[in-house]
Amino acid sequence: MNWKKKSAAALSVLALAGSGMIMSATPTSAAPAASASAAGDCPNARLCIYDDTDFNGDRITSASTNACFTPWNTVLFGSIRSYVSNSPVTAKVWKKNSGAGYTAVRTLPAGGFSSDIGTPVGGGQYDKVCLGSAKP
Repeated sequence: MNWKKKSAAALSVLALAGSGMIMSATPTSAAPAASASAAGDCPNARLCIYDDTDFNGDRITSASTNACFTPWNTVLFGSIRSYVSNSPVTAKVWKKNSGAGYTAVRTLPAGGFSSDIGTPVGGGQYDKVCLGSAKP
């Protein structure tokens, strides 16, 4: 491996580590990892949430960087099942408690994506998605 390839590989690892992503070493012949911008069809600088896996179903897109929204009040939206974050800020899904207040139940990191987040989150009439430092 020449010095350019070694340097590029080292910078890639540092960039991934800095963004909070963990990646195991792979052979140099392996295909490159997918990126958030390649997943789904979410526009640049936006957070897209989907109520089905594989970036299907109803989609809600947010360009906010410091606000909350209640997607279940705007459309007939199920629970979040997949997401793409081309947003520059992290988002959190907050579940309304039976009494007062909210509990954070899922973090959607900036630059992250998942075609199937596992256990669906949100879905309650008063649940919220907050971006940046915003809280319900």
